[in-house]
Formats: sequence, structure tokens, C-alpha cells
Amino acid sequence: MDVQTNSLFQRHTDHVWQATQRAAQHNRASTGESESQNPFAKLLTQGVQQVNDAEVDSNKKIEQLLSGEDINQAEVFTSIQKADMSFRLLVQIRNKLLQAFEELNGIRV
Repeated sequence: MDVQTNSLFQRHTDHVWQATQRAAQHNRASTGESESQNPFAKLLTQGVQQVNDAEVDSNKKIEQLLSGEDINQAEVFTSIQKADMSFRLLVQIRNKLLQAFEELNGIRV
């Protein structure tokens, strides 16, 4: 189950990253900006990293609980819920970005 969750998370992370890169390339091509000047791509990358950090933290707390270390079950549950909500938000953001990208591609100029 853990392998499936990690691969699903990685797949969604890759989709968000690809959509971000395509949008950034299109933006740079239309405005002539360099890659370091795109705050939108940086913001999305930071968001994906925060979701990944929440997932890693949640997995560490689960391992601590299962190995018998001194950790509260409520703390583990809260960490799992936080990681789950972060991941669901990331998926929704990805869906909205892809929807907006497809809509922009459909506009005839």
C-alpha cells in the first residue's frame, strides 16, 4: 500500500511539475523573461515541496509509532490528516491548472 501511495504521489507531483514548466516556458517565450524571474513557477515548486515534506513527516511518525517510540497517537493521526489534506489540495490545484492550460490552448487567435 505504501508503494502505491508513493507512486501516486510522485505521479501527481510530476504532472504538476510538467504543467508548471509548460506554463513557465510559454510565459517566457511570450514575454522574453529568463527562468529565474518567474515567481509563479517558484511558488508552485515550493508548494509541491511542502506537500512532500508533510508526507515524509507523516511516514516518519507512523514508523515511530509502529516501532514503539514515545509518540502520541493523536499526533500521528493529525500528521496523517495534514498530509492527506495537503495532497488533496495539490491534486485540485493541478486539475485547475491543467483545465486553465487546456482552455488557453483552445482559444483561437
